[in-house]
Amino acid sequence: MKHFFTMWSISLLSLTATFCSCSDEDVQPNTEYKKTVDYNKQALEFKAEYSPQQKENLIATGMVFLPEQRKDSRNDVIPKDIPTCWGLFVSPLKQPTRAAGIGGAYPAQYWTMLRVKTGNLSKRMRRIINLSVKTIEKYTNVRFYNSQKDPEYYEPYHIKLPNIFITYSNDNNEGSGSFGLVGGEQYIRIPHELDDEKKYTDDEVCAFFMHAFCNAAGMFNEQQREDRDQFVDIHWENIKEGCNFYFDRETDNYTMRGYFDYNSITLASSKAYSKNGNNTITKKGGGSIAKNLTLSLYDINFLNEHYLPLIARSDLYTELDNVVYLPDGRKLTEAERIDLQAYLNARRNLNNEPPASGRIKREPW
Repeated sequence: MKHFFTMWSISLLSLTATFCSCSDEDVQPNTEYKKTVDYNKQALEFKAEYSPQQKENLIATGMVFLPEQRKDSRNDVIPKDIPTCWGLFVSPLKQPTRAAGIGGAYPAQYWTMLRVKTGNLSKRMRRIINLSVKTIEKYTNVRFYNSQKDPEYYEPYHIKLPNIFITYSNDNNEGSGSFGLVGGEQYIRIPHELDDEKKYTDDEVCAFFMHAFCNAAGMFNEQQREDRDQFVDIHWENIKEGCNFYFDRETDNYTMRGYFDYNSITLASSKAYSKNGNNTITKKGGGSIAKNLTLSLYDINFLNEHYLPLIARSDLYTELDNVVYLPDGRKLTEAERIDLQAYLNARRNLNNEPPASGRIKREPW
């Protein structure tokens, strides 16, 4: 396994990731560096928050997960009927990622694959969900698993399987979700107005879902960075009642590298959560912030540092997708990819190539 242990020391190349427009079914790269929209109307923002149990834990202990709630995603043996295998949680590279996310000593708040199921949604919502998944998978190591037909519990241990359940909002909780892997069911709730094609373009709706998936994958909103006050001003007097939470700084149990990213898809736009039409957040010096519609380079780097591109399987083998990114954007060579895959399988005493018969074909949502 010499290649696996030496590949991390190879000289880093410059990041060359490109971006895509979600209105293109083939997910073609954008020609511009960053796609944004400057709203005259109030921007629709995805809202993510801690679950009630996470909030309770944080207040009591300063940590989101209690020791007995910390599922070990890196067990040597994972039951064959749970098609998630392994994630790269701690990177030996220390490149700036310019993003902030869940941290602390426990790494399994990150998924191995994001398990997603949906409620009764319109054809448009399903199409754009599939497109947003395709976009994230094209440019990052994050992979998704369709858990629509899976049982609610893993038996015989009666363990509630984690899922990201996408449904419509009941108007009291639109957009609400969770940061990282919560355990059990966690939700992305779609505002009904997103079905109005005259009001919201496919790009805007796609950005809503990609923001939601980034939060679910473990990324905090950019304006929640511990150092954000050096880069933006928060205008608390203009924020809707009950929405202050989305501007609270994360000062515990977080990981953060690099400078503030004005291009992050998780960054609130200037009029987000406004109660009076005035700005809630601006750049230092008063500059406005447009709504970002695509993943930034540093969003991509952050996700690539915490995930490996796994292929869902029905057996114990770990199989990597054809393209594996390092956090700096470089792709592993085919020899490096094979060495890494062999190393992961050897830890389970599996020394053969993963057989094609074990792959699970993902159906669209």
